[in-house]
Parts: sequence; C-alpha cells; structure tokens
Amino acid sequence: MAAAVLAFRYAISAICFLVLAWMTSGCASSESPSVSREGGSLGGPADGQATGWSGDGGGNDSTISNDARDDDSTIVTTMDGGGGDDSGAIDGGGSGDGCGSGDGGGSGDGGSASEGGEGDDGGLVCGAFDAEPRTPAERPPVEAGACGAWVTEDGVCCAQYCSGINTSESCTECSGDAGSGDAGSCVPVDYKGCISGSWPEVHALCGSEPWHYSRSTHFALLDQGGACQFGLYGGCTMEADAAAGACAPFCKAYPDLCRDPDAGPTLRGNFAAPQGNYYTQFWPSLTSNANNDDNYLSCGECFEVVRTNPDGTDLPPDAGSAPVVLQVVDSCPCSANSKWCCGSGRDHCGEVSNFKYGCPLPPGDLPPDHDPQADESIHLDLGNTAMARLQTGDPNGNLVDGVIPTRYKRVPCPVVGNVYIWLQGGAGPYYFSLSVVNVRNLGSIVSVEAQLPSGQWIALERDPNYTMARPQERTGDWVLPQGAGPFSLPVTLRITDPSGQALVAQDVIGSWAADAGDPEMYFIDTGVQF
Repeated sequence: MAAAVLAFRYAISAICFLVLAWMTSGCASSESPSVSREGGSLGGPADGQATGWSGDGGGNDSTISNDARDDDSTIVTTMDGGGGDDSGAIDGGGSGDGCGSGDGGGSGDGGSASEGGEGDDGGLVCGAFDAEPRTPAERPPVEAGACGAWVTEDGVCCAQYCSGINTSESCTECSGDAGSGDAGSCVPVDYKGCISGSWPEVHALCGSEPWHYSRSTHFALLDQGGACQFGLYGGCTMEADAAAGACAPFCKAYPDLCRDPDAGPTLRGNFAAPQGNYYTQFWPSLTSNANNDDNYLSCGECFEVVRTNPDGTDLPPDAGSAPVVLQVVDSCPCSANSKWCCGSGRDHCGEVSNFKYGCPLPPGDLPPDHDPQADESIHLDLGNTAMARLQTGDPNGNLVDGVIPTRYKRVPCPVVGNVYIWLQGGAGPYYFSLSVVNVRNLGSIVSVEAQLPSGQWIALERDPNYTMARPQERTGDWVLPQGAGPFSLPVTLRITDPSGQALVAQDVIGSWAADAGDPEMYFIDTGVQF
C-alpha cells in the first residue's frame, strides 16, 4: 500500500512540475533515461541534516519540511497551511488541481492570474515568499586588517566617501575623518548596505512581476566568470567580438551555452552584477546552508532591462536601443563602490540627478538603515556587451554613456539546453568544487548534493573560504565539505532550485578532469533542466 501511495505521489509530482515549468517558461526539456525529477525538500538537506526550509507560505502556520524518505533516499516534501482560502498542501512535490497555471500561478479556487495565489490542493505562491521570522546570527569580530581602508560596522566592512563629492569612493579627498570645506566630511555607509540583504524570498515567477526603474553602469568581467564562479559561461556569446580568444573554442565545444533563445531579447554575453546586498542575501527559510547569514546568492537570476529616457519614459522605436535579458554572474559590493552599489537611501550618485529615478533609487524615501523592501529598486552593473546593446542595439557598438536610465523586471531565464556543471580543477575522491550554470526559470540554485557509493546524499556548501566581514564578495561555487569523501566515479548529483524542485543527474561526473586537460573547458551536460 505504501509503495502504491508513493508511486501515486511521484506521478502527481511530475504533473505539477510540468505545469509549473509551462507556467514559468512555456517549455520543459526532454528527459533522458538517466534523468529523474523529485519533489525535493526546499534547501535539500542531506541525510541526517536539519530541514532546509521552514516558513510561512503566505498564510498561517505553513511549514515546508523534510517529511519522509523512501529506501532510496527520495525526499518527500510537505507544505501545510499557506494562506487561508488560498492555501493547500503539497505532498511529495505537489498534488491536486492547485499546482499553478496561468500568469498568476493560481488555478481553481486557489487564487487568480492577477493575485498569484495557491490552489486549494497546493501550489507555489508567485512573487515574494513570507518566511517564518528568523534573524541572522551575530557576526564574529572583524579580524585586524580585514577591512583595509574601509570602516568596520557591526561585523562587516563598509565604504566611506566625502559628503561633498558625488564621485568620491573613499575619504582621501576630505582628509579622512576630519574633512571639511567643499569636500565635506568623511561619511560611512550604513551597515545595512554592506551585509547580506534580507530581501523578500522569491520561490516562483509567474509572468506578472512588476517593472522597477533604476540606472545602470558598466564594468569588465573579472576572471573565473565573476564572483559566481561561472567561468567562460559567464561572458561568452557567439555575437560579440569577444567571442574571439578563449570564447571561440568554448562556444565551439558548447554551442548551447553561447546561443541566445530563438525569440525575445538576447541573453548570452549580457552579464550583470547587482548591488552587493542583493547579490548576497539572508533567507530565513534556508537553514541547511553552511552559513546562515549569507545563505542565498542571486547567481543565475535573470532580469529583462530596457533603456529609458531620463524621465523614465520609453525611447522611440528608432532610437537604436535593444532590450536585453541579463544574468547575474557577479557582485557589485558596497565596500568597493559606495557611489552606486549600496542601495536606495545610501548611494551618493548625485551626478545623475537629471535621471528621474537615478539617485536615490525608488521609492526614494527610505532611511539609510532600512531593510530591503519589495518595491525597492536595485542597481545593476552591466557588462560591456549588454551596455552596448542597450545603447546601440549592437553587441559590439561603441559605448558613449557610462551610466544610463533603465527599467527592469525579474524574468524566467530563457536559457538554451540543459543545466551544466563546471567541475573546477583539482577535483578528486576527497574534494571537488563545481558551479551550476544554465538553469532555466528561476536561474538560481539553493542546494547541490552528491551521492556516495553507499547511496547517502552529502550536501555541498557554498565555498566557506571567504571573509565574513565582506559577505558581498562570497563566491558562488559549491564545494565538498572536508571529510565527506571518498567518492567514486561516476558521481550522481541532486540539484534544487528555490521552488523546491530537485533534479537528479545520474552518474553525471564521469571523470575528475577534462580529457583535454583544460579545467576552464570542463563543462558537463547534466541531461536535466528545470
């Protein structure tokens, strides 16, 4: 009887996932025989670990927990409560008519397209997820010298600037703490701009996300594909001149990772770095991540961006600008760029005062010590390819403006092909590090697990080797915890996104190193996609 019930749950879970995939992206990848999808526990705890997520799914007394496992360590997820009449239960990954359909993610009695509610028999709430209140742990004391020229505030390094100079990034021009005159005094940024932001959690995208008005600057991508550690995937495209050099062999070997979607705005090469307290976030519902203060990274999220006139109105069709879809691959930490990357109410970018929504960012009336708001705009630092497309419509166009007015919204990532793993150099039975790229829909990942020969699942952790006083510089690769091995080839991985969907890539790691010996080129097709 138990086996029959579990089989029924699996069938319903698969139906629910397909509906959710249709809702957010319009399609789902074909499955190979080695692929399985699981109604994974949110946060993906390994055997013997605490539940990954718990929280209020938009109503009263809602919890998402690791409810049960079968003999094969399959996670079964339960969601109880969730929101009055718009609530329901997800048992084993989702059941009933309320798995979500239409633009609003609700169906039947569980909400409407405009409201984005849950169905009576389960479903994911569109937009922000109200987690059970939980505050970050107190940060440890800052080690001597960890902040360099920056000031230490509540356990994190924060930027300083001259109050009278809109372009300053330090206090060298206002004589340190005792500055005066036209340069003004030395002002530290409020620590809320320097920590991991407590933004509303988003577990589903339903096509009705609002537009936000902002402004964008541009930067050159750093080594290793930015802080997210996406490698060559982070910046390569077949269209830009940058496809020469390292990108040329990469795009030849992995054409899907360089190819734009068949319809809509371009994606590849359009990398972005959001302000630091959006790049690194604290999600109360994530409790199984290695560090509870900095437990969610926005790596892989996608945003559609349109250039506007300074007053926020749209440019005429013949203006030569093309909208783009950006993918987060890097961080713009507040400690390194106090002018643009500290957030609404804390930036001091007065030279764009002619932008209606440029400085301060909307809503504009927030105090420096505010927590992130659902309607708050963020700053997006763009790569040269994306900035050229927005200014000229050409990925190789000349950049005229260093900062432009924009509007943006979060969108499902329209990636081509399957999820890929970049297995980084030095991998072996006792240690390996990897990045998960090319994730459809939500784009980001909250859990990666690897299966031991015994069948036990071991949760990988975001690279813990970072300075906790600089959380906005944490890298996005996933590493095997010390002492967790040995693993034998091939290795099976389980990957979970913020919606709680878990994909199993069976025997995906077949070798610890690329055949050609170049770790920069060792991207592995998992055969699965959200």
